[in-house]
Amino acid sequence: MSKTLPYVLFLAMSRNQEKHFRALKAEMPVDGAVINAKHPGWGKTLRALCWVWRNRASLPGWLSFRVDKGRLNNGAHGRWFQFGLALRIAHLMAGIFREADQRRPDIIFVLNGEHYKQKAVISWAENQGIKQAYLELGYLPNTMVLDGRGINYANGMPRDPDFYRAYKPQGMKVDSNLVRRPPRTPVGAPITLPERYIFVPFQVYDDTQILIHSPWIKSMERLHEVLEATVDSLPSDTVFVVKEHPTSKRSYPQLHGRHERILYANANDTQQLIEQSLAVITINSTVGIESLLLGRPVITLGNACYNIDGLVSHADSEEALKALLNDPAALPFDGALIKHFVAWLGEAYLVPGRWPDYSPEYPARMRLRLDEILGGGRF
Repeated sequence: MSKTLPYVLFLAMSRNQEKHFRALKAEMPVDGAVINAKHPGWGKTLRALCWVWRNRASLPGWLSFRVDKGRLNNGAHGRWFQFGLALRIAHLMAGIFREADQRRPDIIFVLNGEHYKQKAVISWAENQGIKQAYLELGYLPNTMVLDGRGINYANGMPRDPDFYRAYKPQGMKVDSNLVRRPPRTPVGAPITLPERYIFVPFQVYDDTQILIHSPWIKSMERLHEVLEATVDSLPSDTVFVVKEHPTSKRSYPQLHGRHERILYANANDTQQLIEQSLAVITINSTVGIESLLLGRPVITLGNACYNIDGLVSHADSEEALKALLNDPAALPFDGALIKHFVAWLGEAYLVPGRWPDYSPEYPARMRLRLDEILGGGRF
């Protein structure tokens, strides 16, 4: 193969990801190999076991998300379970060493990057001076992210508002019709929405956004408690309207009706809920960016990659949230900054399309982003 092509080691976590990565490898195009983390084949087993033992101090950090998720879902999470995870890491690393010994990769390509096996491989890659490319769902409809720093709050997006104000939009039209997600279980009928409300979308309780990037709100029950503690700061004619995440495995019927000024609207359309609201409160969901796109001011409660001065308001405590809720009409909304921010996302940062339905622009833009990361770009 041509030596001018970058050599990419794609780390797939499932058969579907493996198909996706094999298609990308061929269509970008790049040189490299696709390895399935569940079925990496046999390799340098003794070397891998020794490597895991030498790095045993890092295991708690690598395993933390998986262990927390198991604990939350009443699943396995104890010492012997963690020992088994360490052995799985060793099995994967044996395959990684086998591939890397044949040819040193220029970059490791992963989806998300927070899985315990991915964390181990990324740690090895960093030690070897090998770059990483992190793929995740994009922040605008029908897009993906490819970033050289990480995902969500850990990504490389600039946080300086002047960076976006200086960007010159190229005129790309952004689709403001949100993707509808069908609920996992029946949710009843839509409610009649009040005239004045702030919309609060729940998030998936065991997602990285909550377990890793939400410092002071670690559950949806806790978020409801925060709403109860701050609702009296709202004008007397204003309420909170909450929608549970449609794909979450956990629902919260015990919270419905607990406070007369906190309404649940699980069957209502999310886009309508945003468009008719005074503002949107989110921990760090993509709904925050969608809300800006739909013309509504946003308050974030957690670490969000779009926590940018002038773009959104941020509250890191109940007292800070109360201060923002006193006058929802006064929440900042810088239309010009939002226009430039969304334009940069769509034109310079995000990759248009999603697997498996995409145009030839998808692998072409993916290759462009990959080259930018390999070239030492900021994000």
